Amino acid sequence: MSADILGIGEALIEMVKLPDPIDGRPAYVQGFGGDTSTAIVAAARQGARTGYISALGDDMFGEAVRDLWAREGVDHTHVLTRDGDPTGVCFIDPDPAGRRFTYARRGSAASLYGLRDLPENAIASARVLHFSGVTLAISETMRAAALRAAGIARAHGTLVSLDLNHRPRLWSDDLAREVLAGVPADIVFPSDDEAAVLLGLTDPEAIADHYLAKAAQVVVLKQGAKGAFIATPDQRFNVPAAHSTPVDSSGAGDSFAGAFLAYWLETGDIRLAATRAAQVAAGTVSGLGAVEPIPRRDEIVGAD
Repeated sequence: MSADILGIGEALIEMVKLPDPIDGRPAYVQGFGGDTSTAIVAAARQGARTGYISALGDDMFGEAVRDLWAREGVDHTHVLTRDGDPTGVCFIDPDPAGRRFTYARRGSAASLYGLRDLPENAIASARVLHFSGVTLAISETMRAAALRAAGIARAHGTLVSLDLNHRPRLWSDDLAREVLAGVPADIVFPSDDEAAVLLGLTDPEAIADHYLAKAAQVVVLKQGAKGAFIATPDQRFNVPAAHSTPVDSSGAGDSFAGAFLAYWLETGDIRLAATRAAQVAAGTVSGLGAVEPIPRRDEIVGAD
């Protein structure tokens, strides 16, 4: 089965700190993360055919991630299992306005993914290849693989979707600017903060002009609580954020991107896709963790 949306990157186990300690000690609940994996799960929950490219460790965390994908209908045929290399873990202290991270991902199975591991036929047959700045930053081998995947996609008519997701802990601003500038993306998801750092631009129109001039078809500028600014060569508009009571901001932008791609591919209506994606993001921040709270299609107004 060819995927509507094929993601590449690193899936993580999240250990999310609970608000109340148990017997005076911090308590954590296990969840799932990794930006592109979260986006792919969000897309799957909206009804898209999805798949993922990566590697996991031969460990209990890797098994848990595969179980998640199996439950959600995400094709993980092209996810390798590496004996002796761990699945990445992220510890999160959540907050409605942000979160604090501690990563245990150095030398992870996904960070060792490389060019020879790419499933070229799966990339060529997908409708969209989705990856992120994190995908490009976690290691040189994964970066090379993702950029090669983008080249394969473009050669076969598969659209390339890039969520900037700039993480200064993973790479420098200068390296991020250099690498991201060379990505041949058809759909781009920057945030206003990322555009300020990487482009030196703060005006939404100017940010849109920058990416459209680089041949992007769709620019989705994520603006947090303000919503999103959407631009194509033919139209520009704002979509307000949907109402929610934030508990944990984990996964909001990732679920927005995945849902947007799912509904855009289904309907061809960019405004409708952005409006429904805003609902998905609002639902995501209403609970703990990046993945568990992501709404399903039947919870989205007008989706069915």
